[in-house]
Amino acid sequence: MGSLQSLESSVGRRLMGLAILVTAREHDAQLDWTVNELPALKDGLEPAIIDQVRHREPLKGVGEKEAALIEFGRELFGNHNVSSQTYARALKVFGERDLVDFVDLMAQHAGDGALWAAFDQHLPAGQKPLLPIP
Repeated sequence: MGSLQSLESSVGRRLMGLAILVTAREHDAQLDWTVNELPALKDGLEPAIIDQVRHREPLKGVGEKEAALIEFGRELFGNHNVSSQTYARALKVFGERDLVDFVDLMAQHAGDGALWAAFDQHLPAGQKPLLPIP
């Protein structure tokens, strides 16, 4: 396993932001989503991709790396099982070290979301929620 620094140097903050948003969406983690959407935009993640993740839309016009990461995260957290096809695709696109580091990043944010929920953390005063939660 590498580190978040090696992941950043390998894939960039844009894809790291996408991994964080996918994790937040799949856990309906309003705080994690809201505090990370703007940084993801600043790091170059396109609004159209953010909206596809936000609304759990089918992927259209998304690059191979983005699609592999989104599908991997949706399966990991939605189904609690990553299919062999999705795993093979993500492994091919990212390689083993980066894929392990992405899973580590996603696990950190899933854990943070659990802590925030357990200790009743809320958005800062005046901050509008950015994630539609049923």
